[in-house]
Amino acid sequence: MTCLWFAKRELFDRLAQRLGSPAELSGLGLAVVLVPIIAGVVYHRYTHAYEIENGRKLRLLAGFISRVKREFPLTDKVQTDMGQSIAGRLLNYGTIAFWTGDDRSRLVWAKVSDPDRVIAYLDLLKAGPQDTSYAPVVYKAGGAARPASRLPEPPTLQEAKSAKVTHFGKAVEYKHIKDMVARRIKTPLGDYIDNDDGTVSHADSGLMWLRAPWGMVWTGGGFAGEPIRMRWSDAAELFGVGIAVGYNVGNSMAYMGNGKRAASAFEHGYRKGKCVIDAAGYTDWRLPTAAELDQFVPYHHRREEDMSEVEASMSRDEAYLWGWKGRASFAVAKRLYPELFETNVHLWTATGLGGGLAWAYDGQMPVGDFKANDKLGVLFVRRLTGGEIRAPEIVHEEITW
Repeated sequence: MTCLWFAKRELFDRLAQRLGSPAELSGLGLAVVLVPIIAGVVYHRYTHAYEIENGRKLRLLAGFISRVKREFPLTDKVQTDMGQSIAGRLLNYGTIAFWTGDDRSRLVWAKVSDPDRVIAYLDLLKAGPQDTSYAPVVYKAGGAARPASRLPEPPTLQEAKSAKVTHFGKAVEYKHIKDMVARRIKTPLGDYIDNDDGTVSHADSGLMWLRAPWGMVWTGGGFAGEPIRMRWSDAAELFGVGIAVGYNVGNSMAYMGNGKRAASAFEHGYRKGKCVIDAAGYTDWRLPTAAELDQFVPYHHRREEDMSEVEASMSRDEAYLWGWKGRASFAVAKRLYPELFETNVHLWTATGLGGGLAWAYDGQMPVGDFKANDKLGVLFVRRLTGGEIRAPEIVHEEITW
C-alpha cells in the first residue's frame, strides 16, 4: 500500500477531494492505517522470546512477565522452513515452521526475532557427530584399505558473529561413551578430572573447562588446529562479560589479588554473550571471569595475604613445590591443557579494567592487565550441575615431574 501511494499519489489525492477531504490528508490516512500493523509487530517482538534450552528444546516465552506457551523438542530429524516479508527483513523477524515427520507435528512460530540464529542452531544440531564411515578411502601398497583421517571443519570468528552459534568441530564425540575412561588427578588444591571428552572438571570450584582454546577442533583423543585470536571487545560481546574491576579495587594496583578476584566473581553483574557455544554435549559455555580463570589450574599464590586456607596450611616445602613456578603444578597444568601450552596462546577473561584495558592470562598466574586491542585467545567454562562425568570408569593418575 505504501509503494502504491508513492507511485499513484495523484490518484489518492483526487479520491480524497471527491470525498470532501483535503488532499494532504490522504497520506495521513495511509499512515494511520499502518500504525496498528507496526504497533502489533513491535508489541509481539518485545513480548515473545524464543529460547533454545540445553540444546534440546525450543520454547516460546510470552508476555512482559514471561510464561511458557509451547515447547518443541529438537532432534536431528527436525525440518524447518523460514519466511520473511520485506518489513520482516528490515526489523529482523520472520515466520518459522518446524515439524518432525508429518503435518501433525507441525509448529508455526510467527514474528520470531532473529530467525537466522534459530535456523543456524538447528542446522548445527542436525549436523550432529561427524561420521568417519564416509571418509575417502586411502589404499596403502601391500596393506588393507583404511579410511583417511578427516578433521571436522573448524569454527570461524565470522561464523560466530553472523550465525551467533559456534562449535568445536561439530562433533560431540568420536569415542563411544562406553570406551571413555575419566582420569582423576589429585592436587593439594582439589582434584582435577580429565573427562576423556575434551573437558576438565574441578569440583572444588564447581567449574568445568574446555581444555583447548576456541578455534581448535576435538578429534576424540585431542584437539587439532589453531586457536582464534581476537580483541577483547569481540570476546566479551560474543561470549560474555562481567563487571569492570579497576586498579583501585583491592590492596594492590595491577596485581590480581583477593580483592580483585572477589570483585570479579561470576555473580557480580555477569552478562551472557550473543553466541551459543556447542561443545562436548553442552551449550552453556561462556568466557570465564578473572576470578574463575584463577582456578583453572592448581597454582600457589605467591603473596601471603592472597593465600587460601588450604595454601596457608602447607609446609614451606609444599608451598615451593606447588607454586606456579613449581614443577608439580606446571606438570599438572600441562597434562590437563596440553594444547594450550603447545600453542602458547594467551587468554582473555570476561573482566574489563577500564581505560582500554582488560584482565588476561599471559602464561603466568595470577592474570594481568592487557590492552583491549591486543589479540588473544579464549578458553570456555561452565558451571557444574552434577552428573557431568559420562565415562563409565574413573581411574587415578599420578603426575611425575
